[in-house]
Amino acid sequence: MSSEELERALWEKEKELERLKTLLGAYEKVTDLSRRELVDADQTIQAQEVAQELSRAEIIGLQNQVKELETGNADLVDLIRQILDEDPLSEDRILKKFEELRDRSDNEFYVDIFRVLLHHRFEPGVAQDHWKEILQHARTLERKLERPIGFRVAMLDYFINLNKILRNPIVIEISVVDEMMKNSMTDELTMLYNRRYFDRCLRREMKRAERHQVPVSLLVLDLDDFKQINDNYGHSTGDMIMRKVGQILKLILRQEDYPCRFGGEEFAVVLPHTTPEQAGRVAERFREATEKEDFNGVRVTCSGGLASFPEHGSSGSEIFERADRALYEAKKAGKNRIILAS
Repeated sequence: MSSEELERALWEKEKELERLKTLLGAYEKVTDLSRRELVDADQTIQAQEVAQELSRAEIIGLQNQVKELETGNADLVDLIRQILDEDPLSEDRILKKFEELRDRSDNEFYVDIFRVLLHHRFEPGVAQDHWKEILQHARTLERKLERPIGFRVAMLDYFINLNKILRNPIVIEISVVDEMMKNSMTDELTMLYNRRYFDRCLRREMKRAERHQVPVSLLVLDLDDFKQINDNYGHSTGDMIMRKVGQILKLILRQEDYPCRFGGEEFAVVLPHTTPEQAGRVAERFREATEKEDFNGVRVTCSGGLASFPEHGSSGSEIFERADRALYEAKKAGKNRIILAS
């Protein structure tokens, strides 16, 4: 080999190394997002709508793809996500657990792997072939770079540069994506989670509670006579009260709890790993704090209903119905009180 050919070969190897380093940086950002559990499929679509200014027709097409993805085996998808969440940085352990899960599953395992990792659906046979080729590609990259390469890095390189399914991948700064994701699931007035996020959160926590056989509680709250407050003091005062109530909830609750503005002057709080007795104490602290708060001279009270899994139901809809019925009983009994579902 001539000196010119040798220099050319070295230059190409350096370019390949730089490309793989860039890819690794992109992967690390994507992995960070998956660890935060902030990016559901349709939230990703919203982020891309902002970043790319996609046309409405393209957005509808993407949303239809998400609906197709959601029709899969929810239990298997949850198990795959659980494996990723438990030890997100250990590629070897993740692969070992994937192999154990694959041995207990059918070919839908391969379909759901890509549904979770790539938000893309393949036919079972095609998905299985892709998975085998990705693992082989990881070994090839390891030989070239002379260091370990995770299967997720190999997956991105495979679908971007070899298979070319990812035609226009976008890497956005984490802080930008965080802000977009937060805006998509946050109520603008109270800065609590919105109704849309509440529905997902309740489903997710109920599945988790059932899988691990741990309690989860739901508190439904309603400000007493709020329409009368708006009529007497104006909507600007009503908005001020709503903002303060949101602040009180955040101060009372733990970081792992999920306070949501359910609609109007109604709130809902999902309390993971919380028994009815524990949730009752939390609810009472909120009720007392609201009653004592100075809302610029306006007295504000609230009523609440509380229900828990497994005591009061086995599904999110059952738990919500029991908590909502208890809220009605609290209103009927004179307001400014919290009632536990019977």
